[in-house]
Amino acid sequence: MSQSFDTSRSLTALEQDNTIIAVIEMSKAKWLVAALIPGLKRQPLKKIDAVAPPQW
Repeated sequence: MSQSFDTSRSLTALEQDNTIIAVIEMSKAKWLVAALIPGLKRQPLKKIDAVAPPQW
């Protein structure tokens, strides 16, 4: 029997002071992109229409 991956039992600690964290939430209508960047006080957030190409 295969074992499932349990994220609550990670063997390494997350070092927030030197790790870039990016999250992408996708739906049929919109995409939401967010990031946490060490040393940057603001938290960038971008909403993108899923049907149109992104305009960076």
